[in-house]
Amino acid sequence: MITAAAAAATCTTASSDGDLWDKPEKLFFIYIAKSDEWQKRQQEDWEYVSSMVRFYHWWARRFFDYEISVEADILPVIPGKLFDRMSLGYLLRDHEERGKDTYHFYLANFKPFWTDCQADGYAADNFGMIHWKRPKEQVGETARNTFFADENCPKVSHMLAHEILRQNGKKKKEYFEKVHELWQQHKEKKKPFLYFDSQFKRTNVAGTYRFVTLDATEL
Repeated sequence: MITAAAAAATCTTASSDGDLWDKPEKLFFIYIAKSDEWQKRQQEDWEYVSSMVRFYHWWARRFFDYEISVEADILPVIPGKLFDRMSLGYLLRDHEERGKDTYHFYLANFKPFWTDCQADGYAADNFGMIHWKRPKEQVGETARNTFFADENCPKVSHMLAHEILRQNGKKKKEYFEKVHELWQQHKEKKKPFLYFDSQFKRTNVAGTYRFVTLDATEL
């Protein structure tokens, strides 16, 4: 069944203000796919996801002085009965079963039902998720990767920023409120996101870019 944590889900983190959290053993990105689709998703999405994981390994070190080993894998899920369906509660249970000493970040094929986060995600101690969107129509690899960069990559940076800042001992005003204020500036006041090419070098929206993040220099 859905856990109490899932029912209360917002884009929040759970630890006390300013507590310096023990750094997790690793950051593990998990791409969620239906069991009958995972091979197709591996063929179409995995090359971008893998490169994005490497990028965020660099990004966390570059902007937050946060060094951690990073891995990624695909989780094929067999659709089940009502209470076994994919949900935030399901992912929280998976996180607990895998081990809370690992920071699990789920790229899920659904939006959390209970959330007020504009980034369509959820963050808690050593846990993060976003709704990984895909183009509604069949498109080529270049267009698909651009879609991932525009739609998904910024949300990953948003959720990572919450948890990395919290683990670095920042107060809630910094790891929660300031991240949301910055996100609103990007989405509502048209503050430019940061754009990076495949070599992790800064570029702009008019250039050739592969990754898009919130402006971490403001954090």
